[in-house]
Formats: sequence, C-alpha cells, structure tokens
Amino acid sequence: MPEQRARLEALRVLELYDQSPSSVRAILREADTQSVMPSDVKPMVHSLTLGVIRFLNTIDFLIVKALGHKKLSALSTHERTLLRLALYESRWMKTPLELVRETYLVSVPKLIPVFETALSLDLQRLIRNLTAVERYSIRLSHPSFLVRTLFDNLPSDEAVSLMEQDNTSRDYFIRVNRLKADDQDAIIPHAVAGVDLQSDRDLPGLFLVKQGIDAIVGSDRFKRGEILIQDKASVMTVVTLGPRPGDTVWDACASPGMKTQLIWEMMNRTGRVVATDVYAKRARMGHQRSELLGCGEVEWLQADASRSPVMNADKILIDAPCTSTGVLRSHPSFKWRLNKSTLLDIMSIQHKILDGILTAYSGRPGTEIVYATCSLLPHEGESQIDSAMTRHRFELVRPPIPNSPGYPSFRCSQSVCRLFPHRHSTNGFFIAHLRITR
Repeated sequence: MPEQRARLEALRVLELYDQSPSSVRAILREADTQSVMPSDVKPMVHSLTLGVIRFLNTIDFLIVKALGHKKLSALSTHERTLLRLALYESRWMKTPLELVRETYLVSVPKLIPVFETALSLDLQRLIRNLTAVERYSIRLSHPSFLVRTLFDNLPSDEAVSLMEQDNTSRDYFIRVNRLKADDQDAIIPHAVAGVDLQSDRDLPGLFLVKQGIDAIVGSDRFKRGEILIQDKASVMTVVTLGPRPGDTVWDACASPGMKTQLIWEMMNRTGRVVATDVYAKRARMGHQRSELLGCGEVEWLQADASRSPVMNADKILIDAPCTSTGVLRSHPSFKWRLNKSTLLDIMSIQHKILDGILTAYSGRPGTEIVYATCSLLPHEGESQIDSAMTRHRFELVRPPIPNSPGYPSFRCSQSVCRLFPHRHSTNGFFIAHLRITR
C-alpha cells in the first residue's frame, strides 16, 4: 500500500535526521534521489516528515511528560521516532488510533502505554503555569530564544501570528524565465495542465501557485528552465537593487544563482554581471545553473566577498549567509539547529562581508548596495546596519516594494524593510538599500 510505504520511508528519514547534523530537507533530497518512490508516495513522506519536525518541540514535551521519570534520551532513536510519528498522526492529522497502533507500535508494545498517555494529556493545563516565553515555545513549537526575540521586537499578537504561520506549509511562486521564453502570458497560465495560478498584485509576471506545484516541478518547461520557482521576497530583493541595462552588477554571495538570473534578465543581457561565492563547489554549481537558465554570459568566480574581488560595480547585492529563520515553513528543522554559537559565527561573517565591501567602495560615491538576509532575527539585519552606520558613510534608500519597516529601537528602522510570512505571504526577509556618499 502506498500509505504504508510512505510511513516506513518517513520513519527512516526521521531516524537519519535524529542522528545527523543535516537538515531534514537535505535528507529528504538524498532520499528522493537514492530511492525510487512512486509519485503517490513522495508527497506523504514529505508531509509526515516535515510535520513531525515542525511540531517537534511540542511532540517531545508530551512524550517526556508521558515517560514520567524516564528521560527521552533513554529511548532508542527508533523508539523516539515511532512515538513521534504516532503522536503526530494521531494528534495533528487525526489518523484513526487503530491504524496508528498497528503501523508504529505493535512491534514495540512497551511504547503503547506511553503513546496513550501522551495522547490524553491536556497541553494547555500542563503549560499554564510556565512563563509566557516557555508557554509559546511549547504551544507553537519554536525555540525559546526565537520566541523571546520575536516578543521583544513585535507586538505580542503579531509575534503569535508569525509563529502560527511558520507552522503552515509554504507558498510557492513561479515566474517565466524571459531569458529562455519570451511570451509570458502564453506560457505561464497554460504552462501545465491542472495547475491553478493567481497573478501577484505587487509584482507583474509573478504567480502564486494555488494548486499543482508537483505538476509544475515535473513539467518539461520547468526542467528546461523556462519556468522558475522563486519566493516573492527573493524577487523583491532584486527589484530593490534595480539593475538596469548597461550596469555592472556584482552578486557577492550568489550561489545557487536564482537572484543572479533575475538580475541578468532585468538587464536585458546588456552590461556585466559578476557572481561570486567563497566555495569552489558552489561557484561551479552556480555557473552550471546559469548555463541551464540562459545566463551563461554571467561571470562566476570563487572569491571571498569580504576582500572585494570586484572593484568597479555600479550595484552590489549582498544576500548574506544567515540562520535562515525566515524559511521555517519550508525548512522547519532550521529552528532546532539554531544556537548562540552558530548565530555569533554567522553574524561575524555578515559583518566581515558588509564592512569589507563598504570599506573597499568608500571612494566610489553613488555605488548602490542591497544587503539582505533570509532571517527573522534583528541580529542579522537592523543590528548589522546600525553597526555599519557608525563606521561608514552611506545613505539608506527606502526600498520601493510593499513592506513593513524594520524592528523598532534601531537607528535604521524606518529606512529598511522587513517581509513577514503572516503579513506578506513571503519568506521572512530583511532588506536594506545603501548608497555610498562622500
């Protein structure tokens, strides 16, 4: 049966995740390539796996309460995963209890009482005496550090709405690659049978996929690079940069190259685009993707952006490495890999890149720089810009896109922008548009 095979594959993927530092998406990608799964199995595998990881904090809280004095770590990886899947299917997906027991628990009967206890627990009663941060961390399944940060920077109802949205499936947007296909209106609405699309009200040529993303991914037009999947926030970042024909543009942290393609498309193949990545493998991958997407003219270099290997750019995009807390709907495991040490390391890299480029271009007034991160954390956005403002001469240009201002209490707040899943139906993004001054 397809459902049974999907459950077994989800069990295998989650066991690998429990023992690996990799993201669950990376493990799923590897599973997709290494195993031949029928088309009716793969969606359920992804749904089960991502669902468990999305609500992992809440699921484990209930299991720990059901275990009593026994620690979760005392269970084997296999036992923990069986309980997590059983509880997720029963409590969140409302799968019949008998089916859940037969699928996950009959082979390990000692887990049945633990499962039944966890399923019967009143979560609201259990958390009512905890602090607000602890309550929302467990109820909305977010790490306490992220909960505290959101409450510190957003009204409480906004923070709750954002976390609730994080726990939903992502929105998919598609657009035509005009470097490979000219007639946008003819190709997109009728590109793939059975696909329901809605034109985006803010960005002409961008379409929300209301139904049929799997059909799009499986289509010949997608495989040929004529139709591209790109989040609205990512497109808005390039729109903010505003590349024009004849410009020299440096995409400083470019791989895998989706924004690079859009830059070259907006330039109508006139001018120069240099794309760099610090890792040779990622630079090679970016170059290969550029060839597929019809922008083989883009120059790809392996280079450290902080050392500014490109010194004559009119416009620079810094899509900086970040914690990726803005993509928790599609990558829920990122929230469980976040820790203070990782954040500090990433902030150090962001600072080094931004400071290096601003220093190198200090003698080129008029140069425009867009600094962006796919992050919900002010540490990677407003704080970086405020810090740069104390050392460098530049003005901030308000991005020409629908957005919210930056988090309050920062010097740059009213001149930068944030995009939120619950407000803008995008990934969470920070965008700042800088122009070098004398």
